[in-house]
Amino acid sequence: MNDRKKHVLKTAKQLFTEKGFQSTSIQDILDEASISKGTFYNYFSSKNECLMAILRDAYHLSYLRRNELAIGKDLTDPQLLSDQIQIRLTMNREQNLLPLFETIVHSPDDELRQFVKQMHFRELAWIAKRLVNIYGEEVKPYSYDCASLFFGCVQHSLHIWKGSTTEHLDTKQLVDYVMQRMEAIVPDVVKKNAHFLPQDLVERILAHAEFHPMTQEVLVGELRDFIGQLPADENTGKLYAQFLFEEMTSESPRMYLLESVVRSFRQAYEGTDLQHRTIELSAAIWLFIDKTDG
Repeated sequence: MNDRKKHVLKTAKQLFTEKGFQSTSIQDILDEASISKGTFYNYFSSKNECLMAILRDAYHLSYLRRNELAIGKDLTDPQLLSDQIQIRLTMNREQNLLPLFETIVHSPDDELRQFVKQMHFRELAWIAKRLVNIYGEEVKPYSYDCASLFFGCVQHSLHIWKGSTTEHLDTKQLVDYVMQRMEAIVPDVVKKNAHFLPQDLVERILAHAEFHPMTQEVLVGELRDFIGQLPADENTGKLYAQFLFEEMTSESPRMYLLESVVRSFRQAYEGTDLQHRTIELSAAIWLFIDKTDG
């Protein structure tokens, strides 16, 4: 993502938050960002696509940080899951994304609602997978029921708090509280064979939540293009990029090496013009890792 596109997204997000999505026109974005209509449409096909790009970028970054937090950690530790969920909540708050989600939830626009529904289903699928990591394979048949309880409790508690008081909510305390309650709920669900969500519904959720990671061949091409665009005097970051490229060209990429290097690759470009591009590439590599390990 180049500087101008990043500027347009930042401007649009500010306007959507301050004026509301429906009340902000494309012309408002053009005027505030000092760009032409042609420039806007070169990046986005519509105002909807601009909003979805804002939310997609935030999702990719939280996805990266969650995976990076887990490197070398015990996936069976409930506190790790709690900390990973906290990353997403903190990012939503810091980037003031909640008003945008609220706008879409109440929007009559089916394209936007379907987009957010897919994001919610991805979150549900991720929590279900992590609960299996923590409580074992015996939880797998009930994982979406348990994930729904977890996700619902956190989200509804946030909603109640926001609508009832102006006091600051310690979201870490909330997530830790819900995680502790799950220690009683999950074993009880398994013990009592307490299914609620029918299998066909779970399959529909999975279909909507499905990630479509780049193939190994496409990732190799993207990394080759990225390296080719780097300046001649690029050093550390280029070394990480070349390592990832070489590992991805092997017949059997070593996932543990990709995991350890992809974080350093992303961090090497923080605060640079290539930051957003490396976030996109890093997220794609993690999706490849997750799909391969899955």
